[in-house]
Amino acid sequence: MAEFTWHPNEPPPRLEEHTKAKLNVLRRYLTAYFDRLNRSPFPDQFKLDLVDGFCGGGTFTDEDGIVSGSPLIMLEEARAARERLNEGRTKPLHVDCKFYFVDKEQAHIDHLTKALSERHYDINDESIVVRRGAFKEALPSILGAIGSRRPRSGRSIFLLDQTGFAQVELNLVETILNTLPWAEVILTFAADALINHLAATPAIIKAAAPLELSTEQIKNLVRDRDSRVGRAFAQRTLRPHILSRTGATYDTPFFIRPEKSRRSLWFLHLSKHATARDVMVQQHWAIHNTFEHDGSGGLDMMGWDALKESSNLTLFSFDKHDAQSMYSELSDSLPRELSALAADAPITIETVHHVLANRTAARFSDLDDVILRLMREREFLILRPDGRRRFRSLKRLRLDDRIAFPETRLLPGISRVRA
Repeated sequence: MAEFTWHPNEPPPRLEEHTKAKLNVLRRYLTAYFDRLNRSPFPDQFKLDLVDGFCGGGTFTDEDGIVSGSPLIMLEEARAARERLNEGRTKPLHVDCKFYFVDKEQAHIDHLTKALSERHYDINDESIVVRRGAFKEALPSILGAIGSRRPRSGRSIFLLDQTGFAQVELNLVETILNTLPWAEVILTFAADALINHLAATPAIIKAAAPLELSTEQIKNLVRDRDSRVGRAFAQRTLRPHILSRTGATYDTPFFIRPEKSRRSLWFLHLSKHATARDVMVQQHWAIHNTFEHDGSGGLDMMGWDALKESSNLTLFSFDKHDAQSMYSELSDSLPRELSALAADAPITIETVHHVLANRTAARFSDLDDVILRLMREREFLILRPDGRRRFRSLKRLRLDDRIAFPETRLLPGISRVRA
């Protein structure tokens, strides 16, 4: 993949389709993030640290002229959130954000500094920190500063928009998630580049060292890279590996592929919180012409069976047709899954969200819709926290509502739950 270059005395580079798509997702996610975490009218302060580990020069050129890159988008969305979240509030909300912009190239830092100055942003260690150097070298001080601001949670978003696939060592992501309990990491990964360039040679094995792949894993990826299922195989091999090595509990293992581009880019959102994952998946559905996945959207989203016969491998694109197929799959599979989960005792909706989040492309609202429909079909009962039964006319689930299966099936012989 081509690497962008900036110089303070030259126009910014041309915006490519992949980068345009990434920036769109970032902006939408930040908007949703601020809104989701500030629903309550009572708190008077919200703290968030935003880190761009490969920030570049801050702007791009496209048909509309000069457009914002990721550092400016972070600043703009924080400013917009301050205005939006304070509309109609009698008690002002102080949105306290601190920004860290890091890049190894001095020319990029100079271009960014110029762009910030032109837009009247004050660069200082109190609110906007700009550093030249490798992200790996800057990370310890950033973690220390965030920990000092938010000792208990460390609420933060790290954007690691690397070039290629090996600039971010997975242990760095692990360090972030272990040090800051509420941190989220957005990691870009050039999956096509990895698949196309992998070879079981000492040079490639060394280049892929940050991924900590075994020689056997590399050989397997090389063996299947030219088949129709090469990308899907890489996804299913690398995904559990990345989750294991980073310590992330939740992820969004979907590819960015803009309509005007043939290349695919892995856009991984990693966190330890299911709600964060749900907010990101909502953006995938909102801009469905940008994201895709090789496989279904149901609970067997990352199943291996489809790879045995390439004709069975469907393309999931987050559109209306895929939504209908996903609902149908979930309607068939959820009763059995829930029956197993609630075999010993009723299970809360919140637990269902946590257990199933990584297994489907569904949003929590999608899961809730299917659960409500199945409840109305008398597949199971929905109970209040005090054990009282919810009525079948229920329109919305609460996180503390519980799913329960009676000893005798409600509709024997018709239920989707197999004996």
